[in-house]
Amino acid sequence: MSNKTFIRLVIAIVIMAIIDIAIFSPAILAISFSTNPLIFCLVILINILCIASGYMYVTHSTAAKYGYDLDKLKSSNDYKEALESKLGKNSPFYFQVKQALSQIDSMTRKKNVLNELLEQNNQEHFTALTELADQASNFLFNNIRKTLNRIAIFDADIGNSMENEYKEYIQKLLDSNDNLLNEFNKLLAEVSQMDDTSSDDSLGQVLNDMTNSLKILRGENDSL
Repeated sequence: MSNKTFIRLVIAIVIMAIIDIAIFSPAILAISFSTNPLIFCLVILINILCIASGYMYVTHSTAAKYGYDLDKLKSSNDYKEALESKLGKNSPFYFQVKQALSQIDSMTRKKNVLNELLEQNNQEHFTALTELADQASNFLFNNIRKTLNRIAIFDADIGNSMENEYKEYIQKLLDSNDNLLNEFNKLLAEVSQMDDTSSDDSLGQVLNDMTNSLKILRGENDSL
């Protein structure tokens, strides 16, 4: 169970206990079976349902088991929190998780730089560049999603018997991310020269190169 899940459960238990004290305490509401059997039984039933719900969440929830729910990962912060939940130093994937975290930060910085450059230049490439940047970001996060999923499977079912195979699989995903980030660097270098009209052809070529690289990398990952 992740620390965040544990804290949430503790808070829920404390709140439930405070409510029970207020309801049953002779100094406050003083509800008892003899004074109001309906409300008394209803409160007991609610307590049982809350405990049962908590138990089901802890034993069956993906978020409780692994510290994250893949279906709910949307933003870069969501992915970072999910990765950080797997950052225990005893984890066999410690360095891979650190690399993935660094890639998220790198992609965020590069997209911010691209947006700043485009704000300074009203160019016809604007739409194509932002769409390509979004595609690149989605590709990177999809690889990290696969990484998190593979770590979860390893933790749940595999154990040390297939550690090397899982590391190799995850490293291929992260290497693809690094290749894409390198292509993004080339794109930024050309965008930064958009004031120079002679660089238009070069920018178009880099745009095509990055698009082709993204297609190739996608093809590589389809086989993973």
